Amino acid sequence: MLPAAQAGKLYKWVDENGQIRYGDRIPPQYARKSNETLNQQGITVDRKEAAKTPEQIAAAQRLEEARQAAERVQQEKDRKDRILLDTFTNEDEMVLTRDGKIEAIEAIIRVTNGRTEKLKLRLSELKTRAANIERSGKPVSEKLNAEISETRQQIAQNFSYVKSRNSDQQLIREQFEVDIARFRELQAEKFKLEQAAAK
Repeated sequence: MLPAAQAGKLYKWVDENGQIRYGDRIPPQYARKSNETLNQQGITVDRKEAAKTPEQIAAAQRLEEARQAAERVQQEKDRKDRILLDTFTNEDEMVLTRDGKIEAIEAIIRVTNGRTEKLKLRLSELKTRAANIERSGKPVSEKLNAEISETRQQIAQNFSYVKSRNSDQQLIREQFEVDIARFRELQAEKFKLEQAAAK
């Protein structure tokens, strides 16, 4: 039963035993727990939720951060979808673009391999010259040794560069495989929407 109407505010709360209590002031030990303010007719006019514990605050923060992260992922996905649809009108265009990028890298690889073959010939000549000098009983000059070392280094760098560019080609293939699959999905979704709108 509600107490008699009073001129001041009336509060409602639940004690530690789960019993509903009423009064013109909330005991200090319940001040941070949920409670309600009632008017003189016993109708709730204000509701105060229980203060959150540090653990609850941390959990809520983690949930919010996860929500924001998921939202950013979705926004990035939507952005890539828009770019895909704005850039290509069909799969053939995508295949041509992919093959063009791969061939452009292949051309660079061919040039690099050609330079490597020349460097190999140069290295062979330098090593032959050094061997002839050694056979004559003379010491190989520091300059010649430096040329041999530098040529070997250039060959190694070219091999590494070609390997890197081959990896780039593979990444292009993989990325376009993903993009083409996504393009098909988007086109199918677009078709369904158009069919639904036509009905």
